[in-house]
Amino acid sequence: MTDMTRRTLLRSAAAVGVGALAGCTTAQEPGSTSNGSGRTTGNGGRFGVGDYNTQEVADELRYIEGNVRPLPGQKAKRVLITGSTGGLGQLTASFLLARGHSVVAHARNDQRASDVRRDLPGLEAVVTGDLSDLDEAKRLAARINKLGAFDVIVYNAGEYGVTNAEILNVNSLSPYLLTSLVDAPEQSIYLTSDLHRGGDLKLDGLRTGGSHVTYDDSKLQILTLAMAVARRRPELRVNAVAPGWVPTLMGFANGPYAPDDLRAGYMTQVWLAEGREPASRGSGGFLFHRKPEDDVHRAVLDTRAQDDLLDAYAERTGVVLR
Repeated sequence: MTDMTRRTLLRSAAAVGVGALAGCTTAQEPGSTSNGSGRTTGNGGRFGVGDYNTQEVADELRYIEGNVRPLPGQKAKRVLITGSTGGLGQLTASFLLARGHSVVAHARNDQRASDVRRDLPGLEAVVTGDLSDLDEAKRLAARINKLGAFDVIVYNAGEYGVTNAEILNVNSLSPYLLTSLVDAPEQSIYLTSDLHRGGDLKLDGLRTGGSHVTYDDSKLQILTLAMAVARRRPELRVNAVAPGWVPTLMGFANGPYAPDDLRAGYMTQVWLAEGREPASRGSGGFLFHRKPEDDVHRAVLDTRAQDDLLDAYAERTGVVLR
């Protein structure tokens, strides 16, 4: 699929309410009866097929386990990945583990923490915290800081197909809180979406306590946040990634169709985290499958809009980004 065709498809899908970019975690919990792909759900065992992963994700996790090994002479990184109990977050964690890095996963609750410990037994640790609850997100930040410094944090967690309030908290406000409250790593990676182009920053709503934020709005907010952090923290590496519309449970939320490559959907995060190539060691980039994306909403690179968003976040949460 060409880049132009991909963009056209995503915009058309957004317009008719069909497309869901699989940027983060799954939207379903264990015990649901359908994963949107036509498969019967149930107790999926390891890798949770039908509960929190599709068969495609489980197959890729098995591929990583059987084929990926550490690279000779590679410096091991310490990496935290939010929303890493399923989908792209779990794939990123699995690949980095197999390459010999130290990985801390994040789960929304104790059950999902237990699942990911079983799925990825090499994890250094798992931290829990429900990002739909902003007070819990603040407590999660304190738990993360107790673990010590990280080389990389991947802000992968996200929701689709839930209430606007949950989308706002998980996709936007919680990443802001973690960015502000967690000791800054050498590198931060934020997952966003091409669908950000159809969003609005909703600054007035942020300031006044409103929650009418769509998925597209939240992905514009997180991309603008990433660019603001890159500008405010020039000594660090900060980038954003659009992983594509891939066959995770989130990607299948509206039906069993996801045109983008699953492996490519998480390998940009791996590529950035490892930083082995000169092109992967920049900052302030917005990337799709390791390549820069220049077609962005006008607010993303507008420094005034970035500052206005940070001010709105601070007013809403009572926490100021330093």
